[in-house]
Amino acid sequence: MIPNRQFRSPNFDPIQIPVEFLVLHYTAENLQSTLEIFMDTSRKVSSHLVIDQDGQVYELVECLDGFTQRAWHAGQSNWFENGAQWEQFNDFSIGIEIVNLNGNLLPFTPQQYDALKAVTSHLRMYYPALNSPQRVVGHEQIAGWRGKVDPGILFDWPQYYLQNYGEIDIPKRESYCHPEIADSCRRLIDAFPKDTPLPPKFWRAISHTMETTHRLIHEQRNGQG
Repeated sequence: MIPNRQFRSPNFDPIQIPVEFLVLHYTAENLQSTLEIFMDTSRKVSSHLVIDQDGQVYELVECLDGFTQRAWHAGQSNWFENGAQWEQFNDFSIGIEIVNLNGNLLPFTPQQYDALKAVTSHLRMYYPALNSPQRVVGHEQIAGWRGKVDPGILFDWPQYYLQNYGEIDIPKRESYCHPEIADSCRRLIDAFPKDTPLPPKFWRAISHTMETTHRLIHEQRNGQG
């Protein structure tokens, strides 16, 4: 694995953090827009790594050489594991953004799974906590309560775990996205003429709709609406 280090995000804290978890995301943007967003100081977001559709790995915030700085990828987040509660994942996790306009509607490429395998293997050499498959989660597992639905329904968790950890203690990772909402968004896609490329703002609207709907559902169920 030869990472591209030409793009370094200014959106990080120049402090070393312990690495306890690996968090997977989808970008909801193409590669160019993703890099532009992470290089924009006004956006105040970043990720340690970005994996393009062709499998190219971009390191935007340092993490691959055993020293990890604090990126801004997880936001408000929490997770329960064996009776322990973890909060604020930016403080102890590496974030990987996988280029995909919406992982609840579009599949990930074989090259991306291959790159994830190489990255996971590499990181496990430096960060012992990542030798447990339980320590790899999606953004939706730690922040679904605020509408996050990535990496999404179409991310193949069983394949990822089998490729990286074998058949022992494969965790169950359920998507936070309701199938009915994904189906509704597919119908919106079908409404466009077949020979018309869908514009980036359409995909941004789809992601915004998904996140807002799931956040409102959570609030309603918990009496917050």
